[in-house]
Parts: sequence; C-alpha cells; structure tokens
Amino acid sequence: MSDKKQEEKPTIDALQAEIEALRKALEEARGDEASFGMESAEAVGERLQEGLDDIQKQIDAHPVPSALLAFGLGFLIGRLLAR
Repeated sequence: MSDKKQEEKPTIDALQAEIEALRKALEEARGDEASFGMESAEAVGERLQEGLDDIQKQIDAHPVPSALLAFGLGFLIGRLLAR
C-alpha cells in the first residue's frame, strides 16, 4: 500500500505542475488576444483616417461637384425617410 502512495505522489505533483503550466499558457494567450485586438483596432483606425483624408482631398479638389453630390444624397435620404 505504501508503494502505491509513493507511485501516486509524483503523478499528483506532475499533474499540479501541468495544471499550473496550462494556466500560465492560457493567461498568455488571453494577453496575446487582447493585444491582437488592439492592433487590429489601430489598423482599422488608420485605414479609416486614410480614407477620410482621401475624401477630404477629393472635396478640396472638386468643391462644387462634392457639394452637389452631398445635396443630392441628402435629398434622396430625406425622401426615403419621409415615406
């Protein structure tokens, strides 16, 4: 019986060590996922800003057609919402 307890003890210690290693790996994975999400959000923000800059350049280059387009879209949206 004492032989059986001696055989189980290293197994329990090994399992506890394995559980601790898995816990640490899970915490690291969660941290990596959060940083990946932040990087993705930053990339989307940068692309959005670049798009807005491009739109601003087009409006500056062609102010009258841009104003007419904005007026036309506003008119159409207003007509659709009025129904």
